[in-house]
Amino acid sequence: MSLLLRGVAAAIGPKGVSVEILKPDAVLRAERVSVGQMSDVFSGGQLLTAAIALYCTMAALRANDRGQSQLRHAGTLFLDNPIGRANATYLLELQRAVADALGVQLIYTTGLFDTTALAEFPLVIRLRNDADLRAGLKYISVEEHLRPGLPAPQDPDGPTIHGEITATRMFRKPE
Repeated sequence: MSLLLRGVAAAIGPKGVSVEILKPDAVLRAERVSVGQMSDVFSGGQLLTAAIALYCTMAALRANDRGQSQLRHAGTLFLDNPIGRANATYLLELQRAVADALGVQLIYTTGLFDTTALAEFPLVIRLRNDADLRAGLKYISVEEHLRPGLPAPQDPDGPTIHGEITATRMFRKPE
């Protein structure tokens, strides 16, 4: 252990280590900011975008270490209400571009209805809790104005369908 500590001390030297991060902005200029100054210089959305980019990078490195660099799937990241903080379109575009380049699937969940931010996504499934108080049932439904391109409603003369999947996404691992 002492040999390891001496090696690290020799590598760092008397000046120490300086760590900088690129600031995510609309024009993608190469503005570097010290990690210690991030909270002073970055907005909340820029902090979140930098964290997402860092996670995607670490997930891709982890997949590479496991010998899975040839696969296009480095992992999935569920984001709980990121649009409340990072609703600028350039931040959403940057998050999705980095994740796509590194093979990470981002799944955004939000209760906000920011149409400008939601327009950036190819698939939006808006869910809400409904309750049929007469029958004592609870179910989740998709709002009609967000269902273009999904299957048409069932035929009223046909059999009653109690459950229907209206949108799916599937990832299949190569063999």
